[in-house]
Amino acid sequence: MLLRNLRRFPHALRGLFSALANDFSFKTQVLGGLLSAGLVIWLAAPLSLTEYHFLGLGLALIFITELQNSSVEAAMDHLHPDNHSAIGLTKDLAAATVLIAGIFYAVTILLILLPRFLSMH
Repeated sequence: MLLRNLRRFPHALRGLFSALANDFSFKTQVLGGLLSAGLVIWLAAPLSLTEYHFLGLGLALIFITELQNSSVEAAMDHLHPDNHSAIGLTKDLAAATVLIAGIFYAVTILLILLPRFLSMH
């Protein structure tokens, strides 16, 4: 079973590298996420292990949901290239997952930065 799962690993890497090379939304999320995480680390250093963990979790959620959103959009566009309300709703729901992940990430950033900035005054 382990060997069978390891054989699937190249497919996952191919998908990740394809998204990084070809998917504008995913590339934007990765660039924005890494820049914002770097800024938070720079402004709030030193961070606790828990703060690093939640910052990483927020990034992972954004990356995961953006990959899922992109795959849903690609499948729906292929299956039904014309505008259709059900397809539109499906794509909107997938986009909503990215929004929720982004809200989680923004709240995480606020919870890391606010106490530090409030203690300055």
